[in-house]
Amino acid sequence: DRGGLVVRSRPWGRRVPGSRPDSNEDPPCMGPVAR
Repeated sequence: DRGGLVVRSRPWGRRVPGSRPDSNEDPPCMGPVAR
């Protein structure tokens, strides 16, 4: 459980600002929410 949470927070936080939020890898909830 711990690894899953860390892995999700790491790529999401770095992929949202670094990559485009519309990426098919990122969930639709995190895209608009992070922006």
